[in-house]
Amino acid sequence: MIFKLPRLRMRFYILPFIFLMITLYFTYHLIQGERGLFRLFEVNKELDQAEVLLKKSEYEKEIMEARINSISSDSLSADMLDELGRKELGFIRSDEYVIFE
Repeated sequence: MIFKLPRLRMRFYILPFIFLMITLYFTYHLIQGERGLFRLFEVNKELDQAEVLLKKSEYEKEIMEARINSISSDSLSADMLDELGRKELGFIRSDEYVIFE
């Protein structure tokens, strides 16, 4: 009877131990896993950075569209034409200095 008592106790502890280990396993993966909470925070941070980059790209696109519209044949801007001629073709007047950035 002395030897049967520890085995009887062992039966009562095995099932709760198994459930505890399963619970710990799923809890760990809920927090730290590939699709866990920490990964969710990282993805949200990446999404915010991508949105900032998108807004910056849209702004640059608008600027380029405005420049393209200013040199179109319908509305030719003399200032824009002068700027492009100087920048792209290297035209300068004899009394001007060129400073490269």
